[in-house]
Amino acid sequence: MHRLQRAALLAMGLAAALICSRGAGAAPLPVITSTTVLADLVEQVGGDRVQVRSLAPAGADPHTYQPTPESMRLLSQARLVFFNGAGLEEWWTKAVRAIATKETPVVELSKGLATLKNPGDDHGHGGGADPHVWLDPTKAGLYVARIRDALSQADAPNAAYYAERAKAYQRELDALDRWIQAEAAKVPPVRRKIVTFHNAFQYFAARYGFAVKGFIVASPGKEPSAKAMAELVRLIRQEQIPAVFAEADFNPKMLEGLAREAGVQVVTNLYDGSLSTGPPAQSYVALLRHDVTQIVGALK
Repeated sequence: MHRLQRAALLAMGLAAALICSRGAGAAPLPVITSTTVLADLVEQVGGDRVQVRSLAPAGADPHTYQPTPESMRLLSQARLVFFNGAGLEEWWTKAVRAIATKETPVVELSKGLATLKNPGDDHGHGGGADPHVWLDPTKAGLYVARIRDALSQADAPNAAYYAERAKAYQRELDALDRWIQAEAAKVPPVRRKIVTFHNAFQYFAARYGFAVKGFIVASPGKEPSAKAMAELVRLIRQEQIPAVFAEADFNPKMLEGLAREAGVQVVTNLYDGSLSTGPPAQSYVALLRHDVTQIVGALK
């Protein structure tokens, strides 16, 4: 009888542990992110233990996106929420205040990291801060660490799982960083000059030895003056900048006109704040590999 009692107690303990633990067979943790880039980072850490939804869909501008009733419903059901911050999501505060409960953890991934200023943009992007921190993969690694910690706190039984996946993904980011350094080295230093439609590549440029020489708009939705455009043409010619760049989710006509007037090549298929629904930028790593290939190819 004593042996049977011990066996029964052991079985009960195992059953209780299974019930309390959110193992691989349990329902995944519902997580919401503001952008598809952040959703990919969360998925890399969370694996099959999370169900991640991005409010702004692939191809949407994260600056100006407006939440739909469906996205607001998803936000209301989340048990953990991530956003970039530093003024990237101009719509975010209002949406979260309207829907998210006080019990839902909301994590600002760029907090304390967005240290670069956005030239000529003192009223947007969070009072002049450049929010595009993730375009430096060494800083994306800091995002990953924060994601790991937040998931572990929200879902403690799976903390070791999240830690292991974050560690493996960090190795992938380290390899990506080394690859970008090698690719950037193919461009002579005198030609490592970037002019873009939208000022999004300062962190990338600072990491890999490029110089952001100019941009058409500091943030989306702002139209440049004819004087500013003429000055940019003069700058491109003076600096002998080989090419200008725009993101795929913006109208390229303005940049194409600038390139024609300056007599330089134009590339209009970079990605920064949003993934693509398929290739070439279906993940964060794929996004940076694609952008680097386009930038290096046009400048070298």
